[in-house]
Amino acid sequence: MSHDARSLALSVLFRVSKENAFASSALRVAFGQNRGMGPADRGLATELVYGVLRRRGLLDQAIAAASGRRIKDIDPKLLDVLRLGAYQILYLDRIPPHAAVSTAVELAKKRRAGRGASFVNAVLRRLAQAPVIPPPAPRAEDPEQHLADVGSLPRGLAHRLMADLGEAEALAFAQASLEPGPLTLRANLLRTTQAELQAEVGGTAGALPWAVRLPHAGGALPAELAAVKEGRATPQDEASMQVVALLDPQPGERILDLCAAPGGKTTHAAELMQDQGEVVAHDRLPARLARVAQAARRLGLTSVQTSEALPPAEPTFDRVLVDAPCSGLGTLRRHPEIRWRLSDKDVAELTVTQAEVLAQGAARLRPGGTLVYSVCTVTRAEGEAQLAALEGSFEVQEILRTGPHQEGAPDGFFAARLIKRG
Repeated sequence: MSHDARSLALSVLFRVSKENAFASSALRVAFGQNRGMGPADRGLATELVYGVLRRRGLLDQAIAAASGRRIKDIDPKLLDVLRLGAYQILYLDRIPPHAAVSTAVELAKKRRAGRGASFVNAVLRRLAQAPVIPPPAPRAEDPEQHLADVGSLPRGLAHRLMADLGEAEALAFAQASLEPGPLTLRANLLRTTQAELQAEVGGTAGALPWAVRLPHAGGALPAELAAVKEGRATPQDEASMQVVALLDPQPGERILDLCAAPGGKTTHAAELMQDQGEVVAHDRLPARLARVAQAARRLGLTSVQTSEALPPAEPTFDRVLVDAPCSGLGTLRRHPEIRWRLSDKDVAELTVTQAEVLAQGAARLRPGGTLVYSVCTVTRAEGEAQLAALEGSFEVQEILRTGPHQEGAPDGFFAARLIKRG
């Protein structure tokens, strides 16, 4: 494995911590700037970035114990170097500890010469000699801190998860969120079948008739597969697919998809309608809306129409999908930086936006029509609580809750299908 993979991973971690970048986008940019990097090194860099971000809390416990210092007292310039080295020592059997230590020291020298590198060397050597993470707080005495320790979570987030999910489910959710999420493709049934796509990519059938689960291949990006480039498939988690199945769009109908970008659910709806009818995709940002149009073209769909402006507030749509902006806690495996950024204030502000978007969608749905409200999170404030405003005018027909701790390991979603009275 190349030293370049560790260097690239460190640069991405720096962008995530200092520039509030998302790991996924920062990795895409970094790989674009290093096109000569092979699949093995690209796979290692990806694993290092996501592994460090997912398990940062656990790594910090080990670093604090090995260094004899509180994390807040360690030079921030060295902290990501230490985390990178500690992750390799504690979690990657294929990398010899001495290699993890020596490359970390080299990276520390590049970031800060002198005693900084010596400190990194001493801490990681100590950790390599006794590669253990301090035990979590006893569950019986402090279940909240136990969850924070075991799940690599800030205590505030552990508190929220326990309040919303209960202790046992919160623990199962947090532990599952430490592992990589499955790679899944959605077969475009207008161009292929589940069985044909399964054979083409060497995958296995998912729980839905268009879902194909991919094997985890180091460094391989689903978007680079010929099936995706040529419009036979779309990378999409099975929980996201279930949301569109809940909407159940039919040929010839008018569908409105609010907050549609990047277009996964929009194009899925068009495929299920056999590309017959109209799917209006709305998003406020032109650049994001352009991604929806691009996805529709790739898949050969002509029923998708994009619109920066909201359609008139008239009840003309047969079905409306409100896939609202949310905290994203259900995607912690794929966006692990969220756990270190999300605040109660963020959630409170998001609930206001969600209520506004939900009201916009409800106003544009015909009587007897179907509305699906979905969020890729597990908080009750963003899920069940949002339905209260529709109690008088809508009937709740079905509720969907998914999570990485469930069979098939889907992302964490809340979705509800409602029928408009009248």
